[in-house]
Amino acid sequence: MGDDEKSALLKEIEKKTNKKIKQLNKLYQATIDGGKPINFHNKCDNIPNTLVVIKSEEYKRFGGFTPIPWKADGNNYIDDKEKKSFIFSLDTEEIGPLVEYNNTAVYHYKDYGPCFGYKPDIGIVGNPLIEKKLRISHRKYEYKENKNIQLIDNQETGYIKALDYEVFQVIFLN
Repeated sequence: MGDDEKSALLKEIEKKTNKKIKQLNKLYQATIDGGKPINFHNKCDNIPNTLVVIKSEEYKRFGGFTPIPWKADGNNYIDDKEKKSFIFSLDTEEIGPLVEYNNTAVYHYKDYGPCFGYKPDIGIVGNPLIEKKLRISHRKYEYKENKNIQLIDNQETGYIKALDYEVFQVIFLN
């Protein structure tokens, strides 16, 4: 992630949360910590304000932010009534909302990594480094005044492989 991309993402997080960011702490990197969901949950569960950055096999870079802590327990969608969670594409430098369905922001399940939105918009449903376990919604994302953003080139591909993904905790100033 380049400095300009990082700056744009951090500004959006500050705007959504109405808080100033102090720093980012890397919690997890799939190629270092292991791509299995258990590795993700061991490093990231119960930590709020996470930024997930994914690099797909097509060399596309995208991800999401949520203030909601990840959890391995349960099998449920979690709401974000304040709508602070979002997804983004670093390649097009655009930010989009999650699918609107009862304010669903994230999905929690022990056999899944980070999942954003309903069904999900972006979801890691196994180890995306070794098989096609990175799920991308088929829709184009509505962004601002009917402008569409697309996370990957082939929106007909439901599952793809990831080259890597990282999770950062966003630390705010008090």
